[in-house]
Amino acid sequence: MRVALGYLATVGWSVYLGGAIAMELVWRPVQPDLPPAQTGVVCQRMGQRYRWVALGGLGLLAASWGAATGGRLELAAGVGGGGATAGGWGDVLLVLCWAALVGLVLLMGLLVHPISHRRGPAGASDAVLAASRRGRLRAIRIMNVLLRAELALALLTTLLLAVPGGPGLGRG
Repeated sequence: MRVALGYLATVGWSVYLGGAIAMELVWRPVQPDLPPAQTGVVCQRMGQRYRWVALGGLGLLAASWGAATGGRLELAAGVGGGGATAGGWGDVLLVLCWAALVGLVLLMGLLVHPISHRRGPAGASDAVLAASRRGRLRAIRIMNVLLRAELALALLTTLLLAVPGGPGLGRG
């Protein structure tokens, strides 16, 4: 059972991390070469799909990790000096990283990304359209920062999962 749960956790994390890397290293460099109208439509659709794929991968990771550990965080090992390698604070750090990643995906997917695609009302004045454009550009700048923070946190979490004896599923 532990092997199956480890496999599911690995699949969940691979789907999530692969999507995050693809968004940053494949999609983002291509954007400037596309016509603006096409970029907007493709970006909107990719962002919507990424949100669900990322949440699905993180959900599979959480469900399999929770089933393997019985949903327990072994704080005593961290307090007693076991640190990140004996469960303890490593478990807590992993859960905090996971929660932050879920929060970032939700923030981007439900708030910032939709704002970056919001258009001004038809027939609006130039001032209203300019304000709408400024709002979209601000949302895009925020999205750039959040995407890079998400990728950095995902890579940090990957390192945490890779620590021998750390909070991964392979722990006895």
